[in-house]
Amino acid sequence: MAESVEIFDAVFLRQLEALDAALLRLRGNLGEGARGAGRSHGQTEFRGHRPYSPGDDLRRLDWNAYGRLGKFFMREFERERAEHVTILLDCSRSMAAGTPPKHVLARRAAAAFGYLALKRGGSATLAGKPAVEGVSRFNRLLDQLIQSPPAADIGIGDQAAALQSRGRAPSDLVVISDCLEPLETLQPLQALSEKRTAVTLVQVLAPDELEPAGNGLLQLRGLEENETLELELDASMVEAYQRELEKHLEALETIALRHGWTLALTDSAADLRELFIGKLLPAGAMP
Repeated sequence: MAESVEIFDAVFLRQLEALDAALLRLRGNLGEGARGAGRSHGQTEFRGHRPYSPGDDLRRLDWNAYGRLGKFFMREFERERAEHVTILLDCSRSMAAGTPPKHVLARRAAAAFGYLALKRGGSATLAGKPAVEGVSRFNRLLDQLIQSPPAADIGIGDQAAALQSRGRAPSDLVVISDCLEPLETLQPLQALSEKRTAVTLVQVLAPDELEPAGNGLLQLRGLEENETLELELDASMVEAYQRELEKHLEALETIALRHGWTLALTDSAADLRELFIGKLLPAGAMP
């Protein structure tokens, strides 16, 4: 329970509301036809009604229906119906590393993607968990994320393979990971792209992974072996590490470009506004 307070506290929930309002303003400025993060293009023609849920956008209430039936109904559009997002969250032990830990921002970002989809009349699925529909049930998604700590033995490649093995591939997939596994493990994601899955990949790295200290004594703690290794760093070792990291990031970007993924790299100290408006929008997404 203490962890839920840390990750999904009242401040976080206010940040979600502020982010939603900011993105709605941007959508209004860019037009209703703007493409969602990882989402395929959709039409905005009227398709029907659905019952009102607390937290829904009141601008979509059908007052004529209320006058006839005495109940609140939301006008639903084709693009909103198509807005089902599947979230693949990296729960491997490497996500526990960093200051702040990478899994904190990763789970907050997952919650934000789900919240935005629910607010727009869609639904959200955390891979391997039951789907959540209606913003009034957002707490169910938070409960699923609370129960997804960085303690798993499988990475995103295995989770993507499980999605790929299903008969119907998700239309819109958000992947949140540090992407530090060998890039060959992303093959199932590439296969999903060939099935017309739109992929948004959010790569979360810790500040000290992006810019390690220049020299001094470094303590490395094994996340699986529970052992600590002391290593004396010098400038040449840091330079070698940075070269390898740059090669890895460039290779990941090449894969993303080849398959049409939306790719955003952020550090674990970023907040939601910085990630969604500062990183995802410039990458071509419109959450």
